[in-house]
Amino acid sequence: MKAFVLAGGLGTRLQPRFGALPKPLAPIGGRPFVTRQLEWLAGHGVRRAVILAGHGAESMRETLGTRAAGVELEWSVEPEPMGTGGALYWARAFVDGPVLVVNGDTLAEGDPWVLERERWDHGALGAVALYEVADARSRGRVERDGHGTIARFVEKDERWTGPAWVNGGAYAFAPTLWRHLPQGPSSLERDVLPRLAERGLLRGLSCAGRFWDIGTPEDWERADRELAR
Repeated sequence: MKAFVLAGGLGTRLQPRFGALPKPLAPIGGRPFVTRQLEWLAGHGVRRAVILAGHGAESMRETLGTRAAGVELEWSVEPEPMGTGGALYWARAFVDGPVLVVNGDTLAEGDPWVLERERWDHGALGAVALYEVADARSRGRVERDGHGTIARFVEKDERWTGPAWVNGGAYAFAPTLWRHLPQGPSSLERDVLPRLAERGLLRGLSCAGRFWDIGTPEDWERADRELAR
């Protein structure tokens, strides 16, 4: 299984701390965040990855090259900001079978092969790694039916109280996903996944353990504190 790392975002909320540094290169315990992602992939036997780059692509390529943390790297550089869905469509030439897609600012505990087995065993187009958080007010929620199929993605709601299952930023997809991607700019999270959920094409897998993202300075500080241990 080949991994696709969505690493093209601008990371505007981290710019006050890191300037123009691409978000995946933000240091965690003195090492780039994306390096820790690649180590996680390698630790589970994933040996090939495509970096879907945009902002700061050259500095990322200089840092990682064609092999990092035991993972062979290919590069897909979008010509202009295309969003996560558009970046995936742009990288369609790299697809040669089922893929693992991971957000470039998210790292989760868990085995990616379990996610792929969930997709395969149920004949789904995709499977989404879900993690339970105690306070979901600042995150969108994921709701499933009684059989584990994702019913809908709910936008974040500050009025929500209590725990909820949220998108952990890791997905297993069949190669037929690319038939469902718009040809232009789009968001995987806001445009593509909700439409697939409406058609009953996605599984939601409850995952144990923790996950981290570095989308905001507060999230980065937590990840730096906990992962640096």
